[in-house]
Amino acid sequence: MATKAEPVGSDQAGKPGVQEITTTIPGVGPVKAYFQVSTVDDFDGKTTEDVETYRFSIPRLIEKEQQAVGEDGEYATEEDGSPKLETVKVWKTVAYEIDLGEASREKFLKAIEPYADKAREVAAPVVATPVKQTSTSAHDLNAIRSWAKSAGHDVKEKGRIAGNIITAYYRATGKTNPDA
Repeated sequence: MATKAEPVGSDQAGKPGVQEITTTIPGVGPVKAYFQVSTVDDFDGKTTEDVETYRFSIPRLIEKEQQAVGEDGEYATEEDGSPKLETVKVWKTVAYEIDLGEASREKFLKAIEPYADKAREVAAPVVATPVKQTSTSAHDLNAIRSWAKSAGHDVKEKGRIAGNIITAYYRATGKTNPDA
């Protein structure tokens, strides 16, 4: 929210938007100051009359760096053992908030009107509180890792286990593969 506070005289006390601030200055005592607080149009940076806040979301194509996955399904590493990274482009919906006065609001609404006229109305998304993700695998990954290491396969302590290793585990142990 674009808010500005401009100092005003004590004669403005009690008027809408005027806030009184009291602070103590050592050796002087309590001092009062008055400020006219107003919301400013984020687009033109000047308008303070009839400013309203609008929220909207749009998809943006962003670049994201992630660890590369090799043909064997394992995370790829550089020769020095560090993770091999790759840059990928992904769509991300970004939520925005903007304060607009009447003139800016009209320009904004006119610009999106052709798209809004063709769009379908949907319920606003619920913003969930992030929670720690847990594995939802039907496989006993700890047992598979343990077997794979004892059978001479190279597996990491965390991360994805290659499909061929999972298949080999079920063949070797005679257990039922939940993916089969």
